[in-house]
Parts: sequence; structure tokens; C-alpha cells
Amino acid sequence: MLSNATVLAMRADLPSVTSRLYLNTGTFGPLPSVTREAMRQHLDWATKSGRIGSAGLARWHELEADARAALATALGCRPEQLALTHSTTDGVNTVLAGLPWQAGDEVVTGSVEHPGLIDPLAHLAETRGVVVRTVGTTDGRAVDSVTAALTERTRLVACSHVLWSTGEVLDLAGILAAAGARDIPVLADGAQGAGAIPVDLTALGCDFYTVSGQKWLCGPSGTGALYVRPDRVDTLVPAWRSYVTNDRTPGTRGDKPWPGARRYDVGAISLVALAGLTSSLRWRLGHGMAAACAQAADVAARLRTRLADVPGLDVADPGGPTPFAAVALPAAVPPERVVARLEADGIFARWIPGTPPMLRASVGPWNTDEECERFVDSVRGLVR
Repeated sequence: MLSNATVLAMRADLPSVTSRLYLNTGTFGPLPSVTREAMRQHLDWATKSGRIGSAGLARWHELEADARAALATALGCRPEQLALTHSTTDGVNTVLAGLPWQAGDEVVTGSVEHPGLIDPLAHLAETRGVVVRTVGTTDGRAVDSVTAALTERTRLVACSHVLWSTGEVLDLAGILAAAGARDIPVLADGAQGAGAIPVDLTALGCDFYTVSGQKWLCGPSGTGALYVRPDRVDTLVPAWRSYVTNDRTPGTRGDKPWPGARRYDVGAISLVALAGLTSSLRWRLGHGMAAACAQAADVAARLRTRLADVPGLDVADPGGPTPFAAVALPAAVPPERVVARLEADGIFARWIPGTPPMLRASVGPWNTDEECERFVDSVRGLVR
């Protein structure tokens, strides 16, 4: 848990958090002031320097190395096990495009996945004849459902680490154990994982894990990472080849891919964004990632308790600690209207499509119980 002084210090660094009630980190996290400054400093340097020459090239490589190192610290892995991407879905597509497929191969996925995973899987089915098998992964049944769906044709399990709808944390270790017993790799969508819950990819042993920079890591848009376990590198082809795919260190011929996951880097990541991402990661790490995750989960748990006292709301039970609070609204209350009214009152939340649609609040370690009380009071007034 964080001290009150640390929470106040984090809030002081987040202008968007103190100017409104910010409960939508699961879509876009608030940008710290230090991140804005880091991005501005690099943009000023690039504007004056011309961006190229030996100094520009050295700065480019330094920004990439710094971002990779900070991501590795946040994710519990080594820098060479990470590819730099623009988004979680970049990582999804890199894996799906890089694995060898045959018509009739199967992928097992979950019942409550984000379109950033659903749509790439649908494209894989349409273009390669792969069969996508969807199983129930809510309410603690993910391991049993996935295990029962595995067959001799299963080539991949692709599912969320944390469900974007309710914040339920899936037993990813159990899924990995079940799939690993049959040498089936697992691709985990960690968009709502990294920064929301503690993540240690080395301990977890995940095959592929993909994250966004702009959500719980509080980085700029257009940033992310893909973790590739070292023993999976030889079986994953770099499908999106570019200048950055190969090792072009002086003295090399430049015709061989980088060792490790760097070969999967996407081209043309904004260096301004990388400067901001590194700053955001260092800011989050500097406040203690595990303690901050525990803080957010604790506040979110109290928020769910308060929401349960509002007549007409059906509060989703995530089954364990998570920084989310999600509710199904009365059928006569359109969720998009509630979100619009909340925003008009200075409250950022969002609704999640589904049956039923959910109103979701994603709680950061910088949010307070007093803010959550205000959110509950506003929702109560809108669903009467």
C-alpha cells in the first residue's frame, strides 16, 4: 500500500487527475507532468539539431534502449526479450502473422476479449482457414474451459490476462501450465495487466505477452511492447520486416535479424513518444509498482461495495483484487448516456459493450475514496 503522502505526490504530478475525476485509466492513463516535459525536451532538441547525424543516431538508439530497459523492469524480464511496438494489438498481430499455420489449425480464446484480439483472430480465420474456438473464461472457470478445449489441432491459446470488461484477473499461470503440458504456446493480452496488477514475466513463463504504453503505464499513445520467451524466438518469423528488423551494428553486414525479441520491433516509433514512455515508466516505478497496484485494488474494492448499495445496479464480482469496478445498469438506462452525463460533470469513466453492457470505472493508485463517493453519488442520480 502507498502512504497518503505518496498518493498526494502522485496526484500533484497528474494535472488531469486534479482537474477532473479520472476513472478511465483502463483506456488512457493520465500523463504525468514529467512525461510532458521529457517529450517537449526531445522535440526541442530534434527541432534544433535536425534529428540526424551521429548525435541524432546515438539519441535514437539511446531512446530505444532506455524504453526497452524501463519496460523490462516493469514487466519482470530482460530487455532483449522485448520488442517495441505501437500498441497491444501490434504485438497480437506480430505473433499471429509470425507463427506457421495450416488450414484446420485451432486457436482457443476467451469469451470476453477486446476487439484488439478478436478482430486479428477473425482475420486469421478468414485468410488462413484457422478455427477459432471460444470458451467461457469468466467467473474463475478459465483454466478448466481452456483445458477442455485443447485438442491435437490446437496451435495457440490467446486470451487476456485481465478482462477489460470487469477487471477479473484470469489464472494465467494455470492456463500456461495446461497449454504447456502439450507444448502449446500462450499469447496473453496484457493491455489491462501491466501497471494494473504486478506482472513478472520471468516467473510467469509466458510464451508471448503484449502490452500498451498508454493505459496503466501512463505513457503516450503509440507505444507498447511484445514479450517473446527466448525459446519461442526461432519459431516466430518476423512478419513485418523493416530497417529495424536486422542487426545493423557497425561491422556487421546487416543481413541477420537481431538476436532475441528486438527483431520484432515495429518501424517508425515516434522518438518523442519513446522519450515520454521512458519517463512515465520511471515515474511509475519510482512510486513502487506493486504497492501502487495494491493501493488501486483496495480503493476499487471499496468502490464496488459502495456501488452495491445503489438500487438497480448489478455489480460484477471480479473474484479477487483488481483496480476495476464494473456494473450492469438498469435495462432502461443507456450506458452511453450515463457516460456522457458523467463527463459533463467532470467524471471520466466508460461503458463496455456486451450482454449486458457495463459501466466501468478503472481506479488508479492516485484516486481517493472521496472521489469514489462522488462517482457513486453521480451514478445514483443518473439511474433513478
